[in-house]
Parts: sequence; C-alpha cells; structure tokens
Amino acid sequence: MGRPQPSAELAPAATKPQVSQGEGRVVQAAERFRELVAGRPWRRRRRAIMAGAAVTVLVLAAVCVTAIFLPALQVQQIDVEGTGYVEQEEVRAAASAHASGSVLLLPTGEIAADVAEVPGIDSVEVERSWPDGVRISVTETAPIALLTKTDGATAVIGAEGQELPAAAGEGASLVPLAVAGGSADPEGAAEAMADVLAAMPEPLRGAVQEVTASSASDVTVVLALEDGGTKQVVWGDARDAELKAEVVQALVGQPGTVIDVSSPVAPVTR
Repeated sequence: MGRPQPSAELAPAATKPQVSQGEGRVVQAAERFRELVAGRPWRRRRRAIMAGAAVTVLVLAAVCVTAIFLPALQVQQIDVEGTGYVEQEEVRAAASAHASGSVLLLPTGEIAADVAEVPGIDSVEVERSWPDGVRISVTETAPIALLTKTDGATAVIGAEGQELPAAAGEGASLVPLAVAGGSADPEGAAEAMADVLAAMPEPLRGAVQEVTASSASDVTVVLALEDGGTKQVVWGDARDAELKAEVVQALVGQPGTVIDVSSPVAPVTR
C-alpha cells in the first residue's frame, strides 16, 4: 500500500513567501519589498518642495541682480529740502560720494553722516525717491550770537556753541560776544563765551545783552532787566552752567548791580 495522498483541501495552490514578525504577526515579504523600493509618499513630496524652493530662490536672485543694474533705477538726481542759509550745492557735494549707483543699494546712513558734517546742519534725514532719486531733508542749526575777535573779525555762533557760515546771521537777532583786547588766550575766551551762552536756558538767554571775556575763566554777562536797567553777572568759566543759571535767576531781583556766580555754591551780590 502506498502513502495516502493529501486531500485537495489541505494543499493550497499557491502561497506567497511569508515572514514572521513578533508573535503571531505576519507581513508579506513581497509587499514589504515594494514599500522599500517605492519609498514613502511624504519623502517624494519633500524632495519636490525642496526642488521648487531652490528654483524660486534662483529666480528671485536673478530678478534682484537684473533690477540692480536697470538704468531706470540708477541715481540721477539729489533733492535737498529744508535749507535756509546753507547752500544746497554744499549738501549735494557732501552726499555725492555715496549717492550713486542703484537706488536699491543706496547707503542712506552713510549719506546722512556725510551731510551732517556740513557747517550749519543740525540733523539730516535721507530717503529713496523712486525710481531714480535721493531726497535729503535737513534742519539747520539756529544762530544765537555774533563773536567779535581781537583782530576785528566776526563769526556767527550756533546754539551748540559752534561756528556757523556767515549767511546764518543775516536777519537774525544775535547776542554780541567780544574777546577783550590784549587777551592772552583769545581762542579759549571765545570758546568759553560760546559754551556759556549755549548752556543757558532760553528765558535767561533771551535777557542777555552782551558777553565778554579775556580768558576761559572770566566770562562776564550783561543782562537786560524788565525795568530798563541792566545787571552784570560774573560768570567765571563754563563749568556748572546749569547751576549758575539757576542761581542767577534766583538772585536777579535782589538789590545791587552785580551778581557773582563764579563759585555758584557761594554766590555774591553787590
């Protein structure tokens, strides 16, 4: 007798290779292989996104480079606003070193720094004026005094004590500053007077009739009083200007014709 043949019900016609993973879990090896070969969908999408982004960056870079060299965007004019006594050509000349090339690359900060060096300029704003210009807006320094030097030459002094162009004094009400004849330090005297006047608060400065000095340490101020008289203030040097101004304002109504605040913590009236 031969061996019994297995029944048709126990012999599957075709079976796929199987791989066991863990206890009781079976994964079809062929399907697993196809997943590994085909890759995951999110990976394909990521590669597509990265490729698209790279193309976009390249296109934008090409557009920017092209725009920088467009003739229509090259600086052709410099407009200046806000000048009175400062010549506009001086401002343009100061700005010209950096106000060139493409408007897109305009170094506004460097232009403002150059223009600020022009005598009489207090503040500067620089902005692009599309498509081919630069707009420079300036504020001039206010003139407050006219300094007369020992040789008779005069100079207009600004609110910060600096010397301004002569045109700044035209039509302005200026306090006269005078260096005393025979001064051993005329430059120090001139600088001290300018600093003293610049440091005064506006109410007190408005009452100043004149300022004189022969050195940096003996500044004298003449104030006009409301009754029509005057009072002399021995100011001394330019130090402690704020405290000296407060003391003068406190003592100006006291009897006497002289207020000495050269030592502000021990003022004297006489």
